Amino acid sequence: MTKTKKKKSLGKKKKFTWFDVINYIVLTIFGLICLFPVLYELLLSVASKGDFLSAKIFVIPREFHFEAYKFIFGKGHIGRAFLISVFITVTTTIYSLVITALGAYAFTRKNVPGLKICFTLVIITMFFSGGIIPFYLTVSKVLGTNNLFCLIIPFGLNTFNLIILRNFFMQVPESLLESCRIEGASEFRILFQFVIPLSKAGIATIMLWLIVGNWDSWYWPSFLLSKRTDLYPLALTLRNALMALDGTSVNPDIVLDGAKLYAQGNNAAMIIVSITPILLIYPFFQKYFVKGVMLGSVKE
Repeated sequence: MTKTKKKKSLGKKKKFTWFDVINYIVLTIFGLICLFPVLYELLLSVASKGDFLSAKIFVIPREFHFEAYKFIFGKGHIGRAFLISVFITVTTTIYSLVITALGAYAFTRKNVPGLKICFTLVIITMFFSGGIIPFYLTVSKVLGTNNLFCLIIPFGLNTFNLIILRNFFMQVPESLLESCRIEGASEFRILFQFVIPLSKAGIATIMLWLIVGNWDSWYWPSFLLSKRTDLYPLALTLRNALMALDGTSVNPDIVLDGAKLYAQGNNAAMIIVSITPILLIYPFFQKYFVKGVMLGSVKE
């Protein structure tokens, strides 16, 4: 009788309610709203100027062309800039994660003299800073400018990320940490072998923020790399390329049709080139956002 009931219960389909219908409709509309800008920029990047001028709401390309992409990749050594951006993004992300994890774990310790005062001083930096000029002068004197180190070392720690990761670490049961200490594990081993694996959701979230922030960074490189254009990252290279639509630095081997080039199409192509790596990386991190921080851990 029990097996028969189980089979019947498994065979029953879940009742589809009006709430489910409304929920699917709302989520579908929200998804289309999020997808619309990306699709619009993609179509605009391959559309002609006539299609853009004749469009009322949505651009529908009738004459496909890739002049905007040819212009972007033929101007400013995009390949080298891409590799530089990859190096800066990967190095800064790893460096920042290590420092942030060490600081966040240190601030989860209890009964440490002066820890609350230090944490308060760290929080103050979220609201008050020395300013752009003091920061630039400090970086130029300590690390120098026109090198890749000045784009990595000063940007290793973010107070907001530190607080977020600290909150994740504080959810790890203290009994689990105490059992590790009883077994003779050091604090570094506890952090990297127990606390961080149990905080994958927080690590993945902060890692994605760091990747996006470093990949799209162009403001500080424009200041700190003023004399080394060969070290420009991708974001700054694309920005400068689109600001100089005169064709002076375009690769002579690439033939462009100037009649098909227009500012809106070039900007759209730049957006697509810039966001494509992030769109490819995001699905690998998405699964961690829905997981609980204590998945697989012991219960109190």
